[in-house]
Amino acid sequence: MTAPSAYRRCVLAAVAALVLLAGLLPPAAPASAHAGRGHVPGGRATAAIHPVVDANFPDPDVLQVGRTYHAYATNSGGQNIQHRTSTDLVHWTKRADALPTLGDWVGDCTFTPGGATDHCVWAPEVSAVRGGYVMYYTARDELAPRQCIGAAFSTSPNGPFAPIGSQPLVCPDGQRGTTDLGGAIDASTYREHGQLYLLWKTDGNCCSQPARIFVQPLTADGRTLTGTATELIHNDRRFEGAVVEAPDLVKHHGTYYLFYSANDFGGGNYRTGYATANSLTGPYTTSRTELMTTDQFHGGVVGPGGEDVVTTPSGGTAVLFHGWDPTYSYRALYVSALDWSAPGLPAGQPHVVAADRRYQAEDGTVGGGRVVADDTASGEAKVGGLDDVGSAVSLRVYAERSGRTNLGIRYDNGSRDDAGTGVPATDTVTVNGRRAGVLTLPNTAWGNWQTVSYPVRLARGWNTVTLAKRTWYAEIDAVDVQQGRPLATPAPVPTGPATRYEAESGVVTHARVVDDALASGGAKVGGLDLADSSVTLTVSVARAGSHVLGIRYGNGSLDNSGYPVAATDAVTVNGRRAGTITFRNTTWDNWQVTPYRVRLHRGSNTITFTKSTFYTELDAVDVY
Repeated sequence: MTAPSAYRRCVLAAVAALVLLAGLLPPAAPASAHAGRGHVPGGRATAAIHPVVDANFPDPDVLQVGRTYHAYATNSGGQNIQHRTSTDLVHWTKRADALPTLGDWVGDCTFTPGGATDHCVWAPEVSAVRGGYVMYYTARDELAPRQCIGAAFSTSPNGPFAPIGSQPLVCPDGQRGTTDLGGAIDASTYREHGQLYLLWKTDGNCCSQPARIFVQPLTADGRTLTGTATELIHNDRRFEGAVVEAPDLVKHHGTYYLFYSANDFGGGNYRTGYATANSLTGPYTTSRTELMTTDQFHGGVVGPGGEDVVTTPSGGTAVLFHGWDPTYSYRALYVSALDWSAPGLPAGQPHVVAADRRYQAEDGTVGGGRVVADDTASGEAKVGGLDDVGSAVSLRVYAERSGRTNLGIRYDNGSRDDAGTGVPATDTVTVNGRRAGVLTLPNTAWGNWQTVSYPVRLARGWNTVTLAKRTWYAEIDAVDVQQGRPLATPAPVPTGPATRYEAESGVVTHARVVDDALASGGAKVGGLDLADSSVTLTVSVARAGSHVLGIRYGNGSLDNSGYPVAATDAVTVNGRRAGTITFRNTTWDNWQVTPYRVRLHRGSNTITFTKSTFYTELDAVDVY
């Protein structure tokens, strides 16, 4: 499956544009197995990003041979190593299993979504060597419950690749006289001055050890490790969690960039970071702002990782990576241009063109507040203490063109009124000294970072954006200049008279009524966990037409990686589908109200809320 046609046209147009601009852009130095590869989709387009392979194709590795791009990926659909080819990086053709036979050292293993016989074959890397091509792949060692790295050879990039030898290439799992470092996964290669190197990750997070990324020289035929393995980085930053993995090393303008994935691959917390060094073996300094996160795509890509940076024949750079589908069932393939000199960002800071530009609040001018270290925040700091009216943070942000742009404000708000109810905060927005309206920041609870879109008009070039405290309290983490389609801006909750209907008084299906002293009426409907879990209320209105429902809810849903996510319910009015309502994450027991407009008959109406994605508790519905 390929991306929607509009996106394909956008990508292909960007490729052509970048070829024309190649002479104006500084060329990216070819590096390692990336030498000779190339393509740059994405350009500076602002269309929403779409998968170029909308199927399970995780941990991509791309090799260019002539005019053909070969993409290899983690096992799926009965194939040990998936293989697809393309001439434009947008239209991909599925090929035969590139590694139909595994090494004799590989044991049984099952890992969703690969299937019951997948052997946990992950993260391939293919490099050109003397006489052909070597594939490095991850699989389960039969001697220990650990993943290890094996090698295979083919005279063609199409394969089939045949295992080299009967033992794994890298396997620190406590067997064969090795020290148990958790095994090894995620091989990649780097070539410099004719020397080939192998990078890999020790899988320490499998067994309460650090995760480490190493580099070690290889023989010219890619079959044997030589010299000493050198540790480049290990997980030591909060945003990395227990994991650093999927290394990819690129040299650009004399600086070594070690791109890597971090945190739990299972959801929205997965992300791509990078570290830099002046020599191949380091020391490496980790950037405090990641290369790609879920919120920098504002929902367009969930858990961007497994990255592979490639160099185009025209001198540009692209990055291929995977991300989860909205149901967290598979990881699709995405591609974007990678800019080394994006206007509005520091020189040498790589930027994924399809992602939002991020400006950290703590780098701005703070008045009446203070910068606070917080390792849960982007950049590990935030602006807090914005307690007095007029307390403000001002940031300079860059726009490539004049006109309407959406800012993504990353914030948290744990404000509560005298009754202990979480309330929204508001900030006054000023752009280039002119008033630009009032921003509403829904209650999230403290430490639950969320992003809200806010439309402004920016001038081409640098702009000064000021957020000044108006009502209640919010902490500001970062401001993103958003690309593509913005997040939906929360509608205001109506004021004025309304009739309240308690959820627990409705018809509850495959859920349960739970006593809760914090809920309206002292009870709520929880356990809406099944596909047909629902609450049906009968409401009455004096006039037919459009009415607003104020749904009082709580949502503390987390995905598989612990990332706070929105939940959705299908809405039915009088037996007819009336759309889908989205419940922002509030944390549990932090009751909030979200408005939803429906059309009602005069007199009695039935309204049903049916669980769609993730989990919401319903407290009450106000009819305005």
